[in-house]
Amino acid sequence: MPRVAVLVFAILFGVACQVPSGANATPAPTGAQSGGTLRVAVPAEVTAFDPWSADAASLIATRQIFETLVELEPATSRISPALASSWQITNDGASWTFTLREGVVFHDGVALDAASVIASFERGRTTRSYRALFDDPPAIKSIQAVDQRTVRFDLRAPFGPFLAHLASPQAAIARASGAGTGPFTASASALAPDGTLTLGRNDFYWRRDSSGKQLPYLDGLVLRPVRDVTSRLAELRAGRVEVALDLPIAQASSARSDPSLLVSPRKDAALASLGIDAVTPPFDRPEARRAVAMAVNRNALSAVYAGTSRPATQVVPPGSLGYDESVAEFAPLDTDAGRKALADAHVPTPISTDLAYPNAPTAAYPDPQRIAQSIAADLGKIGIVARLRAVDATALREARATFTLDTTAIGLDPDDVFWPLYGLDDPSGGSLIVGLVRKARADADPTKRAELYKQVSKIARNDALRVPLLFADRPNAATARLVGYTGIEYFGTVWLRP
Repeated sequence: MPRVAVLVFAILFGVACQVPSGANATPAPTGAQSGGTLRVAVPAEVTAFDPWSADAASLIATRQIFETLVELEPATSRISPALASSWQITNDGASWTFTLREGVVFHDGVALDAASVIASFERGRTTRSYRALFDDPPAIKSIQAVDQRTVRFDLRAPFGPFLAHLASPQAAIARASGAGTGPFTASASALAPDGTLTLGRNDFYWRRDSSGKQLPYLDGLVLRPVRDVTSRLAELRAGRVEVALDLPIAQASSARSDPSLLVSPRKDAALASLGIDAVTPPFDRPEARRAVAMAVNRNALSAVYAGTSRPATQVVPPGSLGYDESVAEFAPLDTDAGRKALADAHVPTPISTDLAYPNAPTAAYPDPQRIAQSIAADLGKIGIVARLRAVDATALREARATFTLDTTAIGLDPDDVFWPLYGLDDPSGGSLIVGLVRKARADADPTKRAELYKQVSKIARNDALRVPLLFADRPNAATARLVGYTGIEYFGTVWLRP
């Protein structure tokens, strides 16, 4: 089965970054006040302003400057209008026609039109992010202007995640000049020699809150690189920044105990799962793999996360398209039943295996070695002796270990999880799961796709090709003066109390 340790760049750093919808009127916080500059401590310097080529740190900046055709509402996982006010699907999902919102202008004063959308996508066509979002070779065959405010995407065939992937920050619409339509603008001198980025308010921004007040509330935004995690929290506590992004568990726990701060994690940022080599005996037999699933104590793992994780019953979190409410648990914790399953299958023990884990923290594993040790101890209780191997996170697939601790970013579409985990290859040569995942990817109907993914979740419990462990949050912290911040790295709708 696939050993995908970390999803491709665009999915790991872009698709997983959800932007709250504001195309419909944004709810007005009680007593919302305009003005002030928000200072944010970010993990690294901004290196690119083109959304297609932006790295993780740069995407934090580009999301304030550029906008996408559609957006995902984090609370509901629904796709909602953004720069496109509406869309129609024809040709069984192989053609998508978008009507662009009226009255939207780029920061340089040029009106948003179909030509600017086409130019933005054409510029990205050769990039790694484009291929990651729209497949390789690309699912998009052509993009045409129907008229000045209407653009049509023709696909080579229906592509299930197409609409959701249009909400990726990399797919934001940008002019070649670097102008966007977002709530903040970047001047020619915005990036200082020390890496600090200063953005100004877009006075011609098109969005308003529910009371009719123009957004953003802030006058400006400063993104300051602070690589050391301890220093990021220290800067927040000292009042030199109002937000500290991407804090490790220890710092987040410390911030949580400070009444002047609020910890606002980005929920379910990544899936932690135990990959199983389904080719090498005895784990080519589902009975042996199910025994492994019954041995793993997920509740014991949660102690490592200090309240920033939840046990996973399937590979997508609650609220996702295709989440199966009927699946209450992936497997019961029952070491006696696990030992019996191996005995009934006439699998001799002890079984010598190896377990490869990331040699550095990932989005899913704040302390990979400790988690690997806990799982190895669980496996030992049913007669499986796992030798631990620390491996670079990007090389886990090539490690060829019996077990791997895999990290999968939770993206904008369930395909972002199901495809790398189940759809890329079929070690058994006839897996029902692989066929269902591929069928869901080729269908544009969300209702049909949801039912296919629910079938996958049910079969996955029996096949146990991998064991979902937990969903991990990405903790961020902010001053209690900041209103409207939900842990998403987007600041177009927040404001500061005096």
